[in-house]
Amino acid sequence: MRLAEGLRRLLAGAMLLAAAAQPAAAWNTDECEVPDDLLRLDAPLPRTAQRLAAGGTLTIVAIGSSSTFGAGASDPKMAYPSRLRRMLAAEVPGAQIRVLNRGVNGEMVADMLARWDRDVVALAPDLVVWQVGANAALRATDLGDYETRLREGIARTRAIGADLVLMDPQYAPKVLARPIHRKVLAATDRVARETGVGLFRRFEIMHHWVTGGVLTFPVLLDPDQVHLNDRGYACVAAALTDAIVQGARPLTD
Repeated sequence: MRLAEGLRRLLAGAMLLAAAAQPAAAWNTDECEVPDDLLRLDAPLPRTAQRLAAGGTLTIVAIGSSSTFGAGASDPKMAYPSRLRRMLAAEVPGAQIRVLNRGVNGEMVADMLARWDRDVVALAPDLVVWQVGANAALRATDLGDYETRLREGIARTRAIGADLVLMDPQYAPKVLARPIHRKVLAATDRVARETGVGLFRRFEIMHHWVTGGVLTFPVLLDPDQVHLNDRGYACVAAALTDAIVQGARPLTD
């Protein structure tokens, strides 16, 4: 009897683990819909458009810190870069999509620039998605040379002919608790506008979801109140997919 009871408990535990693994694939990202004005990058993606129109290989490098690496996700496949690859491939079936995740936990902009040649230039990307500002908002006491370093990364990306999209910080309780986050957002927006690169407004998009009442912080975020969870990464990837497709549309239509 004890053996049978133990076996039943083992089987029940296995069933619970299997059930816990299912929702990541079952979520309907229709709940993550975003108004077109929030998805607009405000800059074209000409090289991305050419690659997609030609049905060739589009190589994307996702560089950033922990929310690029995938902290809070149950598996690397659930982080936004892996999901972006799958979603873009579904949107543009004729193209081969490569998304290389070069996120490193805890990094600031200066840390990313220190590895730019190895983790961006050497990979010959067509599009770079650069997630910035979250750690500055969480840890910095002033912006320092934040804007200067953003401009350096933009110049180095343009030098290899790649498109670039900046991704600003996440809308999350620990970010909101730091008043400097407003300066980080304003500086990121200013640099994007003045240099003419695309800006994926993750902060505003997540604000739209949360204030809309459908996707709350517990739904989108890890219990640490700063990193996304599997569902949050799925929603960000869905919105970014739409933004990239729209940004490439002028040349692909």
